[in-house]
Amino acid sequence: AVVSTQSDRELMDSGERLLEGIGESGRPLGTVHGSSPLGWMCLQGDKSLGTDMHSRTAEAIGISRHNAKVVNYARIYGAGLGLTQKLLQTFNPQLDAKEAKRKAAQILESTKGVKMQRLTAAGMLSLDIFNKHLTIISPELKEQLAIELSYCEEMSSYTNSNVYLTKKTVEALRQLLTKEWGGKWSYTSLQDPSDYIYYGGTESHITALEFIANSSSVPRTPALDCAIAKSLQPDLVGQDFAMSRTNWVVQSSAVDYLHLLLTNSNWLFKEYNIDARFILSIHDEVRYLVRSKDRYRAALVLHVSNLYTRSMFAYKLGMRDLPNSVAFFSAVDVDWVMRKEVDLDCRSPSNQNGLRETYGIPFGESLDIHEVLDKLKSTSLVDT
Repeated sequence: AVVSTQSDRELMDSGERLLEGIGESGRPLGTVHGSSPLGWMCLQGDKSLGTDMHSRTAEAIGISRHNAKVVNYARIYGAGLGLTQKLLQTFNPQLDAKEAKRKAAQILESTKGVKMQRLTAAGMLSLDIFNKHLTIISPELKEQLAIELSYCEEMSSYTNSNVYLTKKTVEALRQLLTKEWGGKWSYTSLQDPSDYIYYGGTESHITALEFIANSSSVPRTPALDCAIAKSLQPDLVGQDFAMSRTNWVVQSSAVDYLHLLLTNSNWLFKEYNIDARFILSIHDEVRYLVRSKDRYRAALVLHVSNLYTRSMFAYKLGMRDLPNSVAFFSAVDVDWVMRKEVDLDCRSPSNQNGLRETYGIPFGESLDIHEVLDKLKSTSLVDT
């Protein structure tokens, strides 16, 4: 039998969303899965109900879910207003440039958030002045300043306790400084535009990926501490290739995921004398050739290996829990032949009657963890 992880469900896609959801939730918001908006959507969103991230984006901007997925990942890997606008016009030609730009800005503000730039020494001095003269600040500005400073406190583990404020807030402070203490403040740089984080969006905390990618030391993946290629190290290329480096954090972590999954599976196959051989890995699929009598035990091995691998990622990100909804694969395929889905009859010009009628090959099975346990009538990997 051919036992495999179900395509387009787990490895690359969940590797990416694991870093987005867990990586975003793990720090600095706390040690609970789903403690950020994006983390919660990744855990609770359901494609069939249209509540997952890609379906919500597709509905909001009037494009297909497939195209929304492109827009979402482009944004997560660093795409700005220009590229997002271009993608929207490509996927929906009826949008004119003005409307596409408005929608792109709306998407970025609600997801990525508003950019906050680090305060320079002069900026910190201005903040200190305001802390001593709070009576000159309007209640609205005082409240906004408190919210942004509180957010900086949340992000302190990534920002080395530096202070970041939005451009709008700093401009309001600058105007008050100029009014109260003279025009010199108009010409003083209060922020460093090259050092920034995001605030107020559902994905703002995903800035963690950028901090890893732009680490002054050698950037490494969170799970297995794999280093980025020397040609992309920040001390050699500075701020160049920022999008590629951010993409590297996710893609290389997905490779870590694959390596851990394969290692776990191989160990369990040997430990429980399951006759299985790894035969193929294509992007997001892992396939094993398994003796028929061992097929359901092999399916359980893949589910358990996913549990161990997810646990390793969560542990390395400082988290000590694992929701049931992501602990196991959504499904493991058990089939007699290699095909994309277990219920495809694979009709073609040379096989017009399909596999069932022509060759007597039945459909396979796609089994979640509960269905595998029902097939085995046991929770043990021991051959009974």
